Amino acid sequence: MGETFILGTGESRMITGSIFGKAVHMVYCGINSENTFSIGLLSSKGNRGHGLNLFFPKRASYIMIDKQKYYVINVTPENITLQTPE
Repeated sequence: MGETFILGTGESRMITGSIFGKAVHMVYCGINSENTFSIGLLSSKGNRGHGLNLFFPKRASYIMIDKQKYYVINVTPENITLQTPE
């Protein structure tokens, strides 16, 4: 498998390629309800910024972000563990 990484609530990781055509930061926003967690996508250039808040089921085995698959290893209110494919 690929790289495994952990994001704490509010922590970000830069992902390559993006829906905005430039670098994007993936931010773990925590668990919003009993069965849902959220990932934010943030992008900025100069004084302009864009953000998306994506919601996923807590039981998801993988999530797709901008045509990239991330396997969900573990989700807690404090952090999320994701793994990239090879």
